[in-house]
Amino acid sequence: MNRGSMRHARRAVLPSLAVIAVGVAAPVQADPPSAQYGLAWEDTFSGTSVDTSRWNFRTDVKALSAQLAANAVIDTGQLSLLMKQEAVSGKQYTGAGVVSKQQFGYGYFEVRAKNTTNTGWHNSFWMMAGDGSDTFAAGRYLEIDQAEIDTADQTHIPSGLQIWNGQAGSGANIGGPRCATYAPGVNLTAAYHTYGADWREGAIDFYLDGVKYCTIAYSTTTYRQDPVNIWLTAIGYQAPVSVGGTPQYYDTVRFYKRDQYIMNGRYGYSETGSGWLDSTLAGFGLMPQRYSCTAGATSTYAPGFNQSGSYHVYIWKTVNANADTQGEVQVHSVSDNTTTTINFTTGTSGWVDLGTHSFNAGGSSPAIGATNTVHNGCQRAGAVKFVRV
Repeated sequence: MNRGSMRHARRAVLPSLAVIAVGVAAPVQADPPSAQYGLAWEDTFSGTSVDTSRWNFRTDVKALSAQLAANAVIDTGQLSLLMKQEAVSGKQYTGAGVVSKQQFGYGYFEVRAKNTTNTGWHNSFWMMAGDGSDTFAAGRYLEIDQAEIDTADQTHIPSGLQIWNGQAGSGANIGGPRCATYAPGVNLTAAYHTYGADWREGAIDFYLDGVKYCTIAYSTTTYRQDPVNIWLTAIGYQAPVSVGGTPQYYDTVRFYKRDQYIMNGRYGYSETGSGWLDSTLAGFGLMPQRYSCTAGATSTYAPGFNQSGSYHVYIWKTVNANADTQGEVQVHSVSDNTTTTINFTTGTSGWVDLGTHSFNAGGSSPAIGATNTVHNGCQRAGAVKFVRV
């Protein structure tokens, strides 16, 4: 993760972000938080090399090491991050990491990992926008540090958030709350453990082996809800550094979804008709919106559901004086096709209830989701959510 700003960020806890203590139960086999979560993406590292159609390599130079693609290898069905003593780019050590090419929104992130026995390294399972070439690139807003373990202490798990302003450079960090350092009562080098983070609307939960040990509030009205990439990394961090022990191992990484959130500019969003432009008004989660003032123009939200079932559907309403007074929102589902007319000029901005509907897994018609049609005024395309029930 972005260690360069870690210490000052931990002190700068933002007042609108709260850490909530959670009771710890006996460890159980890790799974998503409930049966309503369905598997949406995974890699079991079963090939002979890292699948470069799915992963970028971490290639930056940070702390005590340069990160090399050659140090991320597949070894008997697991990702093995090698740590070496060699002079590269002004550093005396080399580490490694992989970063998912796909980006993810709300859902449960999970990885099985066995920690290196080498000392002086910083091993992390974390989520942040980026491609691995620079951890201070533009476009990052949320960093979820599920586990960032300095290998001098293999019995504690530091976890928490870093909040960024989306600008390039290390000075873009604007703080972030941390969980109380979790002590699971085991040495993390002795066996595989399952690390999990559930990002949901308004909060993020942290898990180890099925035990939730921390919840951090993440306000949708204060902070942007941009998607993130998955990072699995190992970098040299603090002397003394050793390289003769076991590598850092990851053998399965998964992403599960329960609810479906579609926002403009993301997978599942499309437009028809003319007049579509970028809006200056932010929508749900402070995310940018699109708008059209042309009658008949449509915005469609078709998530391609990862599991069949019933979903409660909502559309985000951004109130504005020049908005559509007769916005027509159609829900297309297996169970029915309904139309709701909404006046976007009155009331308050927020989610509008469109009822409960059934959808099939996949993107096949007619279970496509929702379509918003412009009738009289300017219609803003912000977000539609499908909440599993």
